[in-house]
Order: sequence, then C-alpha cells, then structure tokens
Amino acid sequence: METKLKSLNTIALFIPIFIGLLGFMAEGLFILAALSTMVTGLIQVVLGILYWIKFPKSISIKIYFLIVIIFFLLLFSKIADNWIWFLPPILCLYLSILVYSLKENHEK
Repeated sequence: METKLKSLNTIALFIPIFIGLLGFMAEGLFILAALSTMVTGLIQVVLGILYWIKFPKSISIKIYFLIVIIFFLLLFSKIADNWIWFLPPILCLYLSILVYSLKENHEK
C-alpha cells in the first residue's frame, strides 16, 4: 500500500506542474494549471484518509487533518482571508514528507 500512496502523491503533485509546462505552448493552460491545484488538494486529502486508515495511531496524520480542518474553518468563516493561503503548500509538503518517508515494512 505504501507504494500506492507514494504513486498517488506523485501524480497529485505533477498534475499542475505538467499542465503549467503545457502553458508555455498555449497560454490558457496556465489558468487551468492554477485551478488544477484544487484537484491536487482533493487527491491529497483522499491520500491522507488512506494513510490514516493504514496507520490509525499516527500522530503525524492527525496533525495533518487538524491543520486541514483549521484551514477550512478559517476559509469559510472569513476570519483570515489574506494570510491563510500559505497553508495549502505547507500541507502539501507535510503530507508528501509523511508519504515519502514511509518504509515498506512500517509498523502501525
């Protein structure tokens, strides 16, 4: 399962990068690349759920979901419109580090 998590995360990360590179051939794709970051976020939340199912006692994944919940609460409550946008890249990096640091024989 660890290999599947790593593969899914790699796909999620490369979707906006690939579309962004295509934007050099057709400028309209730059907007699509920016919008595709939402797909990356969705894939990473699903990936986080799969990680949590595999390692339910992991404190690291619980921290990830706590920060995801905080992000959405701040976003929807409009408490912090301008400065919360640093959280998605940090969440992406944090989950990627969790996933890529998995060992094939990682214990629960």
